[in-house]
Amino acid sequence: MKLSKQERIATIVVLLLVILGVGIFVFIMPAIDGLSATQKNLDNKQAEYQTVTEKQARKKGLRTQIEEAYSDGEHMADMFFPELTSYEADEAMRAFLAQCEANIIVEDLTVEDPTTGTLSPYFYAPEDVVYDLKTYATQGAEPSEEEAKHEARIRELEAQLGAAQTIGASTVTFDVSAIDRSELLKFADEVNNYIINENGNSTRKAIILNGMSFSFPEVEKKYDDLVSEINEDAEEAGRRALEEETGKSSGDSSQSSSEETTGEGQENVNDEKVDVTDYVYTVSTSITFYSIERMQDPKSQLDAQDGINA
Repeated sequence: MKLSKQERIATIVVLLLVILGVGIFVFIMPAIDGLSATQKNLDNKQAEYQTVTEKQARKKGLRTQIEEAYSDGEHMADMFFPELTSYEADEAMRAFLAQCEANIIVEDLTVEDPTTGTLSPYFYAPEDVVYDLKTYATQGAEPSEEEAKHEARIRELEAQLGAAQTIGASTVTFDVSAIDRSELLKFADEVNNYIINENGNSTRKAIILNGMSFSFPEVEKKYDDLVSEINEDAEEAGRRALEEETGKSSGDSSQSSSEETTGEGQENVNDEKVDVTDYVYTVSTSITFYSIERMQDPKSQLDAQDGINA
């Protein structure tokens, strides 16, 4: 079969188109896909390079911040105890009592198992009495400059102190006795101001006295005697008023009763025996020793990251 000139040209054109199409799909399209993947990979690497460059630029400043944070934390840790076992808490309590200058006696000392405690900032907030007339009178009133400064200071302290933190705690319970309540108060002050010398520095230690209360029986007796005296005067005045009103004698039974009572009281006083416990004030309370784990010095790890050999 013999093709005409036009048919041969058409056949050649078709073959060229087929070859061109096959070439596009076999060679050009894979090359385009490869170029797109390479461009994407390049963009990722450039982004990673930019991130590393930014980190590198902040590296020196970060090291400074880490070292400053460690310095602050190291100083803070000095105020606390290391985590104490039961016998170590007993030793810490005895060390405190050894330097205590208050004239007191501590008995029935019991050391509890180590546990945790929560420390949180506390700010006294006076109760605000609210009523309609006060609200009406003060509505729209701006706080004074002094009140605004005080409120700003409280907010700043709250922000700096932060939220409550849970740390280690060891509690020792005991009975403390003294012949004068002022010595008990002196003991409480010593707990609040417990300072020890460590590594040449004076450090105030984180211990807390968990409450102390005692009664004042002499004050109670004074007011009881005063009430009795007022009652006796009132009864005598009432007796006289009754006699004046009725013109009759009310008798002296109260007087004789009072004399009898006085006589009996005198006998009781003479027979009363003195007990040393009547002149000793004893309070049951406890002391908590707070502890935190000391931060590790980051210098060696930072030097390793920076390629610095010791």
